[in-house]
Amino acid sequence: MSVSKEAVQAVARAKPVVRIRSFCRAELFARGRLLSRGFLSLLPLILPPLILGGCRDEVETGDPGLILDVAISPTPPVVGQARLIITMEDTSGAPMEDARIVVEGNMSHAGMTPVVDTAQAEGSGQYGISDFGFTMAGDWILSLYATLPDGRWVRVQERTNVVGGMGGNR
Repeated sequence: MSVSKEAVQAVARAKPVVRIRSFCRAELFARGRLLSRGFLSLLPLILPPLILGGCRDEVETGDPGLILDVAISPTPPVVGQARLIITMEDTSGAPMEDARIVVEGNMSHAGMTPVVDTAQAEGSGQYGISDFGFTMAGDWILSLYATLPDGRWVRVQERTNVVGGMGGNR
């Protein structure tokens, strides 16, 4: 089958019905195509959440009338068992009784299994964990979650640095 020269020229002059070409984002910005397609009109909707979300802590901390504090013995904490002494009170200094307090310890880097334990009431708004297990030296984040029987709750994060080598070497 042969195609005439006139047929080839007619196809070359014809406008394609569909033209498919992929662009990477950088190419779209460089060509101004993304900006010309209404992207600028979306900027006021897109930018504020991105800016504000990156500048503030989005984690809820619970009832602002509750104060949760933790002390660690020994200080500084070492690899192995440590005692956590947790105090819970309201802003007037009244001790908060009958709370359920869970402590989750995480290393500041990924890849470690969290250490989770529940504090026991010791009276007068004081709670304790006698054998919290710091499994490795380094920077730790302790997240304390406390809930009262009336439904009020508070969450606090404390950072600490655990000294000593792996396996309890000091």
